[in-house]
Amino acid sequence: MKLKENQLKLLQHLAQFESLEYQSCLNILDMGQKRSQKALSYFFRPLTKNKYVAKHRDGNVNILAKGRALFPNITPLVTTGGGTLGIKRTNTVSRTAMFFKEAGIDSFAEMNNTDKAYFIPSARWRKIRKGILDTTRFTGILFLGEHRLAVYDIKNGCMDWQLRAEKSLFYKEHDDCETRATGILFICDDDKRIKIAQEIIKLTMWNRKQLINSNNSSERDRPVKYVHAPMRLTRQYEHTYLTTPSMLKASIKEIAEEKDFINECRGNSPKCLEPKDGDYEEWPYRYFVNTTTDLLKYIYFFAAAKSLIKYRKQNSSELNYAIILPEHDYEILRMYPDVIDMEGMEFYEYRP
Repeated sequence: MKLKENQLKLLQHLAQFESLEYQSCLNILDMGQKRSQKALSYFFRPLTKNKYVAKHRDGNVNILAKGRALFPNITPLVTTGGGTLGIKRTNTVSRTAMFFKEAGIDSFAEMNNTDKAYFIPSARWRKIRKGILDTTRFTGILFLGEHRLAVYDIKNGCMDWQLRAEKSLFYKEHDDCETRATGILFICDDDKRIKIAQEIIKLTMWNRKQLINSNNSSERDRPVKYVHAPMRLTRQYEHTYLTTPSMLKASIKEIAEEKDFINECRGNSPKCLEPKDGDYEEWPYRYFVNTTTDLLKYIYFFAAAKSLIKYRKQNSSELNYAIILPEHDYEILRMYPDVIDMEGMEFYEYRP
């Protein structure tokens, strides 16, 4: 059987990541052509018929010896654990790597001396970075310029979030600073982005006193007891970017250019002392520049504005706030009408 380009592309991915759910396999076979599901199934069926891959009843697809033999120089980047949970975990990492590959980012087993962005799967990162707690849910680390982003495939946002466990990726006392995460990148379903953003912001805002004022960054070596918990943020995450598969390539570009753009906006104006105060100050305004859908920065902005609203009820203040953001985040901004309507508030649209 002579394999087509898209079939070889799928087999190469499976040689690296062992398995993937069926729908994602079809996405790889599509290669951006937007073919119908029926048309894509015709590309997939010969791979099972000729024993290159096996498709199971649960929708999981894994590579067989015949398929692996086509790529003898590829060493798998993951190890599939036993049972349903192990396979599900592998598929999540595999799907994340697929998204990055579509955005032009390759996956590696180790850190590289390169200026190009690359992804290291979580299983490999645990061998590099010590002290990561067992219940962390990250799929790997994205190296992007100065960033080392812990990546999460959160789909529709309904996942159990281990607030303290995820902090272990940011610990400063384990290993060296070169392996400490500098932020988070959430990848969610395209049609759930705004809803997920609002839910995470709302839940974290309810606990914002702890977020803004707490300096307790205690680091734990023992596994955290696993409980069902919704997603909320902490200052130790530093940055929490939200994107989707269709927006991923553009989001990566904006994250890479974020620091330079903020400096361009700031000019000679002084930086704010802490992230919770804004990016820079042109008195009487303090500016938040959020071109990357950084949920933590939105929380800092809302918290600062609400504190000012409360202060103004009994005192006078010349201080005002302004925010620069992309149009696709306007619905996030509308979460708090009192912030939008507050006196002196200014909004600027970011246009790449």
